[in-house]
This record gives sequence, C-alpha cells and structure tokens, in this order.
Amino acid sequence: MCAVFILSAGAAHAQGANVLSTYELVQDGVNNSYQPPVPKGPTSIPQTMAFFYNKNGSTDEGLYFQKLKTELSVTFSFDDQPYVNVPQHVTGMTFGAASGASSTQVRAVPVVNTNYYYADTARKIFTAHPQGPVGKGVNLFMNAGLQVFLSAKPLLAANASKSDTSRYYYGKLRLQFNRPVTDPVLSFIGLGATTNFGNKRLGFATELELQSPSLTLTKLSGNEEMQIDMSKTKILHSKTPITGNCDNGAACGSVLVKGSQISTLVFGVYLRPDGGPGVWGTEKVSNSGDMWHITVSLPEQ
Repeated sequence: MCAVFILSAGAAHAQGANVLSTYELVQDGVNNSYQPPVPKGPTSIPQTMAFFYNKNGSTDEGLYFQKLKTELSVTFSFDDQPYVNVPQHVTGMTFGAASGASSTQVRAVPVVNTNYYYADTARKIFTAHPQGPVGKGVNLFMNAGLQVFLSAKPLLAANASKSDTSRYYYGKLRLQFNRPVTDPVLSFIGLGATTNFGNKRLGFATELELQSPSLTLTKLSGNEEMQIDMSKTKILHSKTPITGNCDNGAACGSVLVKGSQISTLVFGVYLRPDGGPGVWGTEKVSNSGDMWHITVSLPEQ
C-alpha cells in the first residue's frame, strides 16, 4: 500500500544521462520530514511534512538527503467532510488509521510511516521525477508516506448501495505548500480494499478528482488499475474486482501535476464499490475501510 535535500536551489539539472536531483519526503531516523515522535491516529488534524534534497534522487543510485537552505513543506488537510460523527472513528476520512483494532474500532497507526505493506521490487510502479526514469526514485523503505483511511462505517450505517456505479463523496484532501512549487509528483500506494464475510467479497477503492483550476494530471507510472480519465483530472480505479494489493487489484502509481507557481492542490475524495456480492460490514464487525498512502516528490527547483 504506499516520497529529501539541498546543495542548490536552482533549476533541475542532469548529473549524467537522465540522472536528476529531487526534493522528497523522508523518515529514516536521521532525516525526518515529520519531526519525531510521530503521533498515531485516527485524527483529522492537518499534518505538515518537510522536504529534503536528494542528490541523483530520480534514480536513487545514491541517497544523499540534506536539509534545504530555505524550508519547503507541504501540509495535508481535510475539509468539507460529510461524515463528521462516525462512532469510534470520529470522521469518515482520517490520518493514521487502519482496520483491525477490534470488531468495531480502527487500529491506531502512525500518521506518517514507511510501512506500505508493499515492496516495489520490480521498480516499475513509482516515479520520483517528472522526467523519469519511470519506476525509479521512490524508495519505500525511506520515503515517508502520509497514511489516509476512509471508513466504510457510514455506508454500512446507511445501507448504501454496493453497485459499481455508486460513488460516495468523503470530502476534500488539500495539499498546501509553504511556497510555490513546480511540477509536483504524487505517488499513491494501495487505493483499494476488500471485505470478506461468509466467503462473499466486496471491494471498494478511493478515487480522487483534482479541483485546482487550470491544472491537469499525467500518469508517469503505475499498474493497470490506476487510470487517469480523459479530462486529466480524475484518478480512477479501472478494474473489478478491487483488492488492497498493488500487485493484484489496488490502484498504485505516480502522477504529475504539470504547472508552475503551485501553492495549493485540492482533490475531491470518493469511495467506489466494485459491485461484489459482499457487504460493507456487519453489526458486529464495522471497522472496514480503505487505507492508503500518499507521498510527494519534486524536481530540484
């Protein structure tokens, strides 16, 4: 499921054939985008992470994280949530949560971590730099991701339709940079989940729609499940059935937001079922949801 820095702050430049430096999010105990200790969720409080410089970060042939001379950070926040009184889960969309603490409550996990439940061993899913190389530069052991959880409990309570044409709005995810940036790359790990009751499965996945005017999305890398629509503003799950595994049923990959002087990115967030014969949960087991990670990288700038 499942993005540090400085020598200069000039334009991105090659250091050999297609070897470029990046700004990334990292949490390796020495270089920390989120100052320890990292709290556990579930919480809907905004979370801020600082970028580091990574020399040759487009390939990760060398990991040389350094602090930036001028701090650059991104703050993730939720707003416009329709589900704001979810028993035990607080809100429908939270940071630092996963299914499994009990039959009714979510499990508290660090809001920022490198536990993606996935290893991109083939190095083809995630890309750090807008110019590539494709499948390189995101190191899931060091690049920190913000953990997001969409609870299915409100849909269970409402007995919401499980048709694959149904789609449920969960609010907005906002990324606010403390100073304008150019060409941010967003990597998403694990958009998808599955319930299984009585050997009947229901899959569902988070989908996102870019709402920032005049900006579009380009898929740099990822599996077949991650799809950008023709408007170039929607990150969709393209297959059925949906699962939580990047290798088989979850949408995973990296997308470029092309543009300069970008201070804010706003995404509408939705949960879509796959029409399977299963259920959102039961009266006794009501802690299901879609847990995924997002990490961000930038070309040197």
